[in-house]
Amino acid sequence: MVIASRCREHGPVSSVGETGRRPSAIRVMVIDDHPALRAGLEGLLRGEPEMRCVGTVDGTDGVLAAVQARRPDVVVLDYALAGTDGLSLCFRLKQQPGAPAVVLYSAYVDQVFAVPAALAQADATVAKSASVNELLVTIRQVAVGRHERAPLDPELIQAASARLPADDLAIAGMLFGATPVVDIADLLDLSVREVRSRALRIIGCLQAGRRVRAT
Repeated sequence: MVIASRCREHGPVSSVGETGRRPSAIRVMVIDDHPALRAGLEGLLRGEPEMRCVGTVDGTDGVLAAVQARRPDVVVLDYALAGTDGLSLCFRLKQQPGAPAVVLYSAYVDQVFAVPAALAQADATVAKSASVNELLVTIRQVAVGRHERAPLDPELIQAASARLPADDLAIAGMLFGATPVVDIADLLDLSVREVRSRALRIIGCLQAGRRVRAT
């Protein structure tokens, strides 16, 4: 069961003067199945005057509905959710109309992790061992589209591609290049639904390989 709670009930910041508006607070949702981490992130966001926590969610059931209802600008998403993986959920979130920016928050962030994270269309990744300031800066950057993803290691892309079926390589290559799913469908003469389904299959394949190496 999903537990979604509003962290603040205040509305958007009101306008200032006749000629301009003060920027609204960044609306942030936290998705993590660890109660202590959810509470810690909620408390952190409450202490930032330019951010507003609009909800915390403890699992994956009903997440898409919660995101649509709360309309966050940024989702801080745990990678290692019980019963699923954060990468597939990230990809699904990024397919929604008016999709939020997604920060994958993981204990496993490295150059290898960056490859499936790019396929999942994550806007950024932050290690749970990183400083609080790094997380907050990343939230601010992705909220306004200013976070630049580090270039992917070509050797790691090649290694990941070697694990995929040949007919998925074109889709994977365009996802690595941040090509929107709608454009991929148009270029390959496929339906958007088919591209999304195959993208999730690709992510799952790379996830399986990563789990094997971790054991």
